[in-house]
Amino acid sequence: MLGVVGCTPHSGGATPATPAKQASAAPSDGPPSAPTPNRQLANQTTAALLRGDYKEAAAIVDRARQLSPAVRPSALQIAYFEATVQSYRGDYRRAVKVMYDHIAAAGATSKDAFIFHDAMIALRAADGDLLGALVECEEMTKAGTLGTWTPSDGDRMTWVRLKEYWHRAYLLRMLAQTLADDERTAFIAYAESARQEYVALAAPLRTMGDSIAVLNAYFAFCDGAPARMREAATQVNVAEDDDVEDLYLVQLALDGSGAAAAAAAVRDRISTTKAVTVLTPVFLAWMQSDAVAAAGRPPRFSPKHPTGARPPR
Repeated sequence: MLGVVGCTPHSGGATPATPAKQASAAPSDGPPSAPTPNRQLANQTTAALLRGDYKEAAAIVDRARQLSPAVRPSALQIAYFEATVQSYRGDYRRAVKVMYDHIAAAGATSKDAFIFHDAMIALRAADGDLLGALVECEEMTKAGTLGTWTPSDGDRMTWVRLKEYWHRAYLLRMLAQTLADDERTAFIAYAESARQEYVALAAPLRTMGDSIAVLNAYFAFCDGAPARMREAATQVNVAEDDDVEDLYLVQLALDGSGAAAAAAAVRDRISTTKAVTVLTPVFLAWMQSDAVAAAGRPPRFSPKHPTGARPPR
């Protein structure tokens, strides 16, 4: 995920740092106290979004873009926060376009391309576009494989494969839920193969336990296996994991296993999160639409309801 300090092995990441679970947030260029243009933009936009002032957040980004080069935030940072504002407004397609335009300028095999394709996976899925999400996964993998950039920590190709396998497993297992009979069986097998590849690469690192458990929890949820749901969900360190994607999937598994109170506590954490990222609104919206469906309304698309109604295109 896109993180102030780095990116996780499976979601929209900013600057690859360490192969560990970290929250999806904005790119950063220094410690929190550093009064850099990037940090100033991050702080100001975050504050506006947290108070729900999307107009002011957009104005902050626009003013930053017009600053002189000496005091202007990086192009990556400006594009990221412009996309984040659009995401908070619920316009995921506009957020994708902002990121796509930045990739076109930065280059298809740049680190920026890897970072933004990674984030665009969830933004495509937010619109119920699983095919588009899989395409972004492929483009992310290409940017990482063909690129020559070096992560701040770790091996680039390890990062690329971790993200590729996690996303493929997750998306293919979700896609399988929309199919029936032999087609479902085949896609479950494809998803399981990707999950096993992820575990084989991630487990020896000894820092990826939460990521492995989250993936296992979602597979168990899709399989309708309460005991496995609970086992996997309770392996995630919810008290320290502030990744909204992780928390969303964990609460699905907890709810499915019958641990209603634990699931509600996780949803409370998500609802009050201060982690302002381009992907945070996606999981907040899914959680809210799932709650509406639980009250008896027709479900909308989400990882819980992969066959639910897609947003109008």
